[in-house]
Amino acid sequence: MLVELALMLPLLTILFLGVVDLGLVIWEHQVLQNAARAGARFSALPRNWVNPRNPVASEVAIKQRVIDYLQEEGITVDLADISVTQAFAINVPGMTLTGSEVSVTYTRALLFSGGGLLPFADVTLHGRSVFRNLY
Repeated sequence: MLVELALMLPLLTILFLGVVDLGLVIWEHQVLQNAARAGARFSALPRNWVNPRNPVASEVAIKQRVIDYLQEEGITVDLADISVTQAFAINVPGMTLTGSEVSVTYTRALLFSGGGLLPFADVTLHGRSVFRNLY
């Protein structure tokens, strides 16, 4: 019985770490989606429209909204990892509307890299959201 345990324990440990790692990746992807959604919603408001007639609004403020959301969940990204497009075309039947698109990219190391057996040691996650502009 101890021999069987000694043979199976490493495999069960690897399986357990893989399941935990996959769960964390799925959770972090959902957090990225939610952060992108919060940033796109914030960007779609009239007071945040970045144009010469609105000197108070800035793209950095929109990106900072995303960063703040992610920091609350323990994820750290840089401003360069976030892209904001306030002139995103949304095609609906008969017309084209504009929306705000926010994309976030985050690379995380895996908990279990496979000891060189896996062809990758980290995963790049993307979150993206589009909201129709209210201006």
